[in-house]
Amino acid sequence: MAIVKEDERISGPLKWFNLKWWIRSLHLKPFFVTFRYFLRVPQAELYHPIHDHHSAYPDVSLRYRGLLGMDMDACIGCRKCERICPNKTIIMVGREFEIKGKKREFRFPAYFAGRCLKCGLCEEVCPNDTIRHTDIFENAGYRRDELFYTPERLHEMFKVHIQPKIDAGIAHRQIPDKRRHPEEFQKYKETEELEEYKPLKI
Repeated sequence: MAIVKEDERISGPLKWFNLKWWIRSLHLKPFFVTFRYFLRVPQAELYHPIHDHHSAYPDVSLRYRGLLGMDMDACIGCRKCERICPNKTIIMVGREFEIKGKKREFRFPAYFAGRCLKCGLCEEVCPNDTIRHTDIFENAGYRRDELFYTPERLHEMFKVHIQPKIDAGIAHRQIPDKRRHPEEFQKYKETEELEEYKPLKI
């Protein structure tokens, strides 16, 4: 605890006429600072308006690993993403579709975003490039069930955040692991050299 010298304190009948004593006693300085910022017009913007036309988020790297998106039309239900997930985040859930008057069940991936490591292994092993990382980095919610992404939610994320990039030719593929896929990694490096380190086009 700080020790205040007696001669530094404002004491005696003179303290009633000292402005510093009144400010310190009534805590007027914190109120003045709060009132000053309360009347000020906020100058900060959460996200720059230049990004409003294509995304609600700032410009991030094309290879950023955010929340997952999945194309239900291209998914073949091979379960490779479920097997390779280190945290067992991805699970396969069934959905029924009526084809030629008969109901058939297909399995699609769903995942819990709260346990996702953003490692990109699911994106790497997917044979049809069905599951992709988006640029959405805000994975928070008020309840735990808000972090669970069903196949329908993943498909919606794919349509909004991945499909426009594929149409524009700026979507990326996951870099193959050179220890597990040396041949694919060599092909990737050759492609990068040919395109002068530009993002891979789909």
